[in-house]
Amino acid sequence: MLVDYYALLNVPTDATSDEIHRAYRALAMRYHPDRNSDPDAAFRMTAINDAYSVLSDLTGRVRYDLQRRSSRAGGDISTPVLRAAKETVLRCGWTLLDDDGANITLEQKSRRVRVCFAERLTGVRLRTISRRFPGLSVVLAVEIEAPINLALQTVVIDLMHSCKHGPDFPDDVYRGLFAAFLV
Repeated sequence: MLVDYYALLNVPTDATSDEIHRAYRALAMRYHPDRNSDPDAAFRMTAINDAYSVLSDLTGRVRYDLQRRSSRAGGDISTPVLRAAKETVLRCGWTLLDDDGANITLEQKSRRVRVCFAERLTGVRLRTISRRFPGLSVVLAVEIEAPINLALQTVVIDLMHSCKHGPDFPDDVYRGLFAAFLV
C-alpha cells in the first residue's frame, strides 16, 4: 500500500514547494523526538522526513505521483487485499493509537503492536520496519521477496499464502488478533 505522503504532510496534491516546506516544518516541530516524548515520535518523524524528501524533490515528486496514479488505477490486487486486511485487524477490538496510512499501532491493556501493510516486502524494508518500533511488529505482506532476515520482534504474515514467518506470537491474545490470516 503506497503511503499517501500528501495526507501525511496534510497538504493538497497541488501544493506548492513553499506549502510543502511549511507543512514539514510545522510537523517537524511537533514530532521531533527532542521535543516530543511520545514513544512513536521517532517513527512518525521518520515518516514525515520520508514524505518531505520525496515531495520536496521535483523528480521524486513526479515519480511518486505516477506511482500514486497507477496504484489507484486498479488492476492490482494488492490494494484491496491490504485494505481488507486492515479492516479485519481494526474490527478485532483493540484500541487504535496511530494510523499513518501504511502502519497502525494497536493497544489492548498492556499489549502494543505495530502492524505494517506492505504490497511487496524486501529484506531492506523489513530491517527498516524492525528498527522503527521497539515492541512487536507484524508485517502483513501481499508479496515477499526472498531472502528476508527476520528480526526477533518482527512477525511476517504472507497474505497470499496464509503463512507466518518469524518468531511465535508472545501469547494467545496476539495470536488471536492475526488468526484470520493464518490457516
